[in-house]
Amino acid sequence: MKKLSFILTALCVIFMSCNNDDSNNKQEEDIQKLETMYQEIVTLSQVNSQTCTDSKDWDFTAIGAKACGGPEKFIIYSKKINTAEFLAKVKTYSDAKAGFNVKWNISSTCDVPVPPDGIGCVDGKPVFLRNTAF
Repeated sequence: MKKLSFILTALCVIFMSCNNDDSNNKQEEDIQKLETMYQEIVTLSQVNSQTCTDSKDWDFTAIGAKACGGPEKFIIYSKKINTAEFLAKVKTYSDAKAGFNVKWNISSTCDVPVPPDGIGCVDGKPVFLRNTAF
């Protein structure tokens, strides 16, 4: 009887460790999917491929989802792209990130990123403008 008990305990431990590894692998897969989605959004934004000569050609939007609520940050994008398609992809990504946070019981800080005051062009790149005259 002791041998059977030992064998059952050993099998439970093995099963739990395998199950945990599988869970970690699935979480990593989810992280990779989110990263792929984010990189696609960055590419679509043209922030790294289009020269900034007029700040009026650029805008920004909130992206991502903190576990505590609210966006993770803001992303700059060119107004010359299909903005409806771009913003739809940003929403899909943000919703997926919120789902990831719930699924994996992710925690985060509850600070809220402050929206930038606008966009400027510096050395041909779009950058966030912040009012620092407080």
